Amino acid sequence: MENEEVKIEGSIDINEALKEFEEKTSQEQATKIVAAREFSNMPKMVKLVIKWSGGAIKEQREAEYVLLGFAILVFIISLFIFFS
Repeated sequence: MENEEVKIEGSIDINEALKEFEEKTSQEQATKIVAAREFSNMPKMVKLVIKWSGGAIKEQREAEYVLLGFAILVFIISLFIFFS
């Protein structure tokens, strides 16, 4: 058993599987790089909302809507306090 050599080069299935694996990993790495670039371009407040949401908010647009809603809520509360 120790003297037996395994010839992987001749196997078509293994070569095809390796090619598919290389393609998938290169695509995944490319999407991770794009996502990292997009995340680095986000404003800090948006990053904080995404971080503190616990995974509920995943996109920049959603975080911006949350911040807009928060600003409107604070404005309404301040008007209520000011006029009462």
